[in-house]
Amino acid sequence: MLNLASKLPRLPTLDQIINQGPLPQAAGELGAATLGVADKPPICQDLYDDLVHYFKYSSTAYAIILPGPSFIPVHPNGQKLCGKMFDLLTDSHGYVARDDTRKEIIVAFRGSVTPANFVTDALGALVDWDTKSTNVIAPPETKVHFGFQNAWRVVCAKTMALVTSELAAHPGYTIVTAGHSLGGAMAALAAVTLQMTFPTAQVKMYTYGQPRTGNAILAAWINTLIGPERISRSDCNSLSVVHSNDGVPTMAPRALGFVHHGTEYWALSPHSPQQTRICNAAGLEEDPHGSMKLPTTGINPAHLSYFGIFYMTPYLI
Repeated sequence: MLNLASKLPRLPTLDQIINQGPLPQAAGELGAATLGVADKPPICQDLYDDLVHYFKYSSTAYAIILPGPSFIPVHPNGQKLCGKMFDLLTDSHGYVARDDTRKEIIVAFRGSVTPANFVTDALGALVDWDTKSTNVIAPPETKVHFGFQNAWRVVCAKTMALVTSELAAHPGYTIVTAGHSLGGAMAALAAVTLQMTFPTAQVKMYTYGQPRTGNAILAAWINTLIGPERISRSDCNSLSVVHSNDGVPTMAPRALGFVHHGTEYWALSPHSPQQTRICNAAGLEEDPHGSMKLPTTGINPAHLSYFGIFYMTPYLI
């Protein structure tokens, strides 16, 4: 039977109507030119939709407070909640969800909210990779932000148990890690641990406003292990997104040895694929023409929303 719906053109969303019209885009092009990134390629609509999709898991991590009653039906981004991770001392939070349509196991982490989280952020000494807690051997001289590694360490065992159980029941599913701010740093460390533990699985990573998490060796390891086609600091398996002048991604200074991994997806205004620019430089972990050229302003309004979505917006149904 002919499916007429599949033949009809996809109607534009409200976001597309507001942000992708000629006038907003003309303003966006002017802004990109002012920042010196007008020559940086934009992303496609499908990738943009994915970045928004996985940000909803990251923002929902702020709403799933742990510990909490397991009998209350919660569906992160409309999907099955498989389990929660929580540590009282560091107040680290996360959860594992499953999307049977996309065949994905999603591991999402919450960013900084409480004093304990900000203590974690401040414990910024570079220390050796924690082989004991992760059961993963890193390349020699791999260094990690102490606080971020500790936040991952205390929820690592529970996370790995949940993912192991889900992979056993659903072999062949892709693993996706996601997180905003501190949660982005934890998502990066989780992605490395998961890919090393499950070498035949495909691991993808989406981070938003992620601070620099370790040294150049960690960055190169992530790029090699997850691969530029799989990482999104926001177009590969590792995607890292930076919104406008978000100051958090550059708070940990390069002068102290901190380096970002992966390709940067610099989300400028207006929110749209056309104004989300791919910033990478051959042979470099960070593109000097990307957001790193702006002086850091720490936690600012740009850090608190991505794609027009407030960072604590819950998607629970």
